[in-house]
Amino acid sequence: MLRLLVSLSAALLLAGCTSVPFLSGEIRMTADELTQRMARRFPLEKSVAGLLDVTLVRARVELNADEQRIATSVDVIVKLALTGRTVTGTLKVSGRPEYSAASRSLFLRDARVEQIRMDNTPDALSAGLAKAASSFARDAFEDKPLYTFSAEYLTRYGVRVEPERIEVRADALVLKVK
Repeated sequence: MLRLLVSLSAALLLAGCTSVPFLSGEIRMTADELTQRMARRFPLEKSVAGLLDVTLVRARVELNADEQRIATSVDVIVKLALTGRTVTGTLKVSGRPEYSAASRSLFLRDARVEQIRMDNTPDALSAGLAKAASSFARDAFEDKPLYTFSAEYLTRYGVRVEPERIEVRADALVLKVK
């Protein structure tokens, strides 16, 4: 009877351990956690031909489980050098998450502009500003990591784990580790 109780206790203890991220083989990050981690990268600024100064601020991350993509919405501020006028708007860029083992970083690949809106701007000017902001945003997200993991973050109980696959779920970005 004592052996049965000890065996049952051990089985229950091992079953309970599967909820520990290391033992379950997953590292999870919610959209809010990704937003907080990306906040360090912003604001991003770029001058376009000395005519426009484009600034991207306040990034917000959304997860699209159906398409396995991450979307980032940012506020856009465009200052027109010739007139001194400032135009604002929002821009949404999505991409496929990809992990690079060499840099321990998470990248956004196949970036595409999902939506762009410029406030209080005539259509002719809005199209040009949208094109400049879109180009800058694609470059900013395609070539720069969304987040770089520390070596400690990828170490569990003294064992280094390596992400091998990424899944976008409705509630979190999940890195499957081995």
